[in-house]
Amino acid sequence: MALPTYNKSKRRKSYNPLPKGAYVIEIKGAREDGNRNGSGSHLTIAFDIAEGEYAGFYQNQFDGNTNEDKKWPNDATYYLTIPSDNSQTFIWDNWNTFFADLEDSNNGYVFSGNPKDLKGKKIGGKFHIEQTEYNGNIYNHTRLRWTCVADDVRSDNAGQMPKDKLIEARVTVPTTDGGFVDVPEGVEEELPF
Repeated sequence: MALPTYNKSKRRKSYNPLPKGAYVIEIKGAREDGNRNGSGSHLTIAFDIAEGEYAGFYQNQFDGNTNEDKKWPNDATYYLTIPSDNSQTFIWDNWNTFFADLEDSNNGYVFSGNPKDLKGKKIGGKFHIEQTEYNGNIYNHTRLRWTCVADDVRSDNAGQMPKDKLIEARVTVPTTDGGFVDVPEGVEEELPF
């Protein structure tokens, strides 16, 4: 039996994660989407790193993806909840902060209310590590958590960085009935069984 031929252009690219920190980002596109639970909506904002050593980071990742149904990297997508009259304070704070930072980052720009007008605009972004779990494996993602003014990133004055969102290490411990339970690592000695 002859082995199949190969295609060098379909070679998997090596992946190095974006380090956490502050970056100037450029919005590649934005649209309004409904929330999965059916209540309210949000802006889905695709972006890329615009300046510095990591400029074009997500575009390079996208271009290096050899899948035929490739999509823009999830880590390069920001979801901004659109507030309603009964929204919680932090939702309004996020909304107001995003647009204040956006307008202050783009001299003379005023948001028109149309998400398509966001394309090409720059803003500062503060990134942290967020872990996800899939099939028992933990994966690190560098994700945009907060925004700031782009000039604050450029002058190395972006302020406090967001805390990482890590999954606690867990240990499987036997129970008295012959089963097992996962508990946070280091607290086994506190269990009554």
